[in-house]
Amino acid sequence: MFNREYRNARFLIVDGNTQLRLALEKMLKSFGAWYIDMAADGDEAINKCEHGLFDVVICDYQLSGRNGQHVLEELRERKILRYTSLFVMMSAETTREMVLAAIDHQPDAYINKPITSDVLKQRLDNLLVDNEVLYELKHAIDMERWSEAISRCEEKIARGSKYLRWCEKTVAELYFQTGALHEALRVYQQVLSERTLIWAQVGVARVHIAQADYDLAEELLRKVVAAAPNCLVAYDLLARVLVDTHRGKEAQEWLVDAVSLSPTAILRHARLGDIAWDNQDVDCAVEAFRNAVELGRKSIFDRLENHLGFSRSLCERAGALPKVMREAALQETVEVLRNIDERFVMNDAARFQYEVVAAKTCSMLKHEEERDERLARAETYYQSVGLSLPSARVMEYAQVLLASGKDLEAEFILSQLSLMHGDEPELQKRIEEMRDEPVSPAARQKAAELNKQGIKLAEQDDLKGAVAAFNEALEYSARHPALNLNLAQVLLKQLSSSPNDGAARRACAACFDRIIHIKPTHKQYPRFQHLRSKFEGTYGDGVEAQSAG
Repeated sequence: MFNREYRNARFLIVDGNTQLRLALEKMLKSFGAWYIDMAADGDEAINKCEHGLFDVVICDYQLSGRNGQHVLEELRERKILRYTSLFVMMSAETTREMVLAAIDHQPDAYINKPITSDVLKQRLDNLLVDNEVLYELKHAIDMERWSEAISRCEEKIARGSKYLRWCEKTVAELYFQTGALHEALRVYQQVLSERTLIWAQVGVARVHIAQADYDLAEELLRKVVAAAPNCLVAYDLLARVLVDTHRGKEAQEWLVDAVSLSPTAILRHARLGDIAWDNQDVDCAVEAFRNAVELGRKSIFDRLENHLGFSRSLCERAGALPKVMREAALQETVEVLRNIDERFVMNDAARFQYEVVAAKTCSMLKHEEERDERLARAETYYQSVGLSLPSARVMEYAQVLLASGKDLEAEFILSQLSLMHGDEPELQKRIEEMRDEPVSPAARQKAAELNKQGIKLAEQDDLKGAVAAFNEALEYSARHPALNLNLAQVLLKQLSSSPNDGAARRACAACFDRIIHIKPTHKQYPRFQHLRSKFEGTYGDGVEAQSAG
């Protein structure tokens, strides 16, 4: 091996151990290297790469603060480290978890510690020679000259280069990224006609997904997972197919399996959180977003949307807890929101989401003044970005407005949303359900369970127990028509034997007041009219006198 590649290359050594950095520097100098810089941690390494060009970064995985994978991800994601540069990861133990965590950005090589001069030189010799041969092709990719890069790849493939497989994989990816799906498919299928390679099968599946050929993609991805259970990109793609074909719960199951195999992959945890939220699995969403937030503290993938998802799911879960536990649970939401406000610069759309979650939290904590201030700010941001927001975010806003007694404002938002999405029957159904019950699915389920309990107690003539069950249910869903009417009906039965019970009269009147919003077309409206007329005809004056007294 000639020393030319080492003399021309600029090296950066990243390790927290001073003696090891000096030992590696000595080895590189003995290979012919002369431009060698060093960094003690990830932050220093990124800073040096921002202010200088390096051809080879040799980085320890177990750094303090950011680990080696965090460093690699930030350098590649921000395009600080060029495609022509090499990244070599050192580790005392190259674990499966470490390798599987590298979803989008993988090092060019792993080297296990302790490192000997012979092992390091052999590995670097091969990498530098390969890089020299492929330099012009890689440089074209760095400069985003896609046609040139594709042409150079095809030329090497035609010549039967020793880098044939690398060029085939690279050119197929370039075709895919530039939208030439048929060309990408041609390359992948040519590779598979010669040899069954996992990356080519995954590539074919990606093309099928891009072409909306979901059946073919799913069939192939299931075969890939069966043959290579550690191919986590296949899990990710399969989850995407399942979501796109309205099978979100199965998609969630696949991602749960994937994160169990690779528990440090931040992007996968975040995706799991999104899918679990859509599936109304709040507990899973909380833990997935928690993992994404905690693992992402030192990562380029520490994204605002993960923190917002975490705060939203925490708040939602608190709403399904018994009243005595709710306040303590909401304190974590408050802390997450405070952290968001301190750490992130938010655009109007993000600030709108932030204020809605904060208002909902204040509402549940009975901090009504702060809640109204938050809702006023949310309204300002909504006027700016409302038409571009996803319907789910707008529904959350309407939910908080309804729960805060701001029915007119909520009705305006829901009517606007209904007009914009008139061709989506499922959304129209959710809008109608929200008018009745502006609470989380988990709170709705808890209210339903207590409602059933109250009905059973009423049938057993345990009126006191039924009233207690219905009142507890109302703590989860105060505006639900059937629930309020069930309570009113039991209270009327109590009043038939105790007509002077002022507390029961006021409670019954409150039931009707809470559902005054229902329209004549509502299925509970005839019952509402009947019970209210019965109550007012018999006890109405007494309630007013009692209230006045």
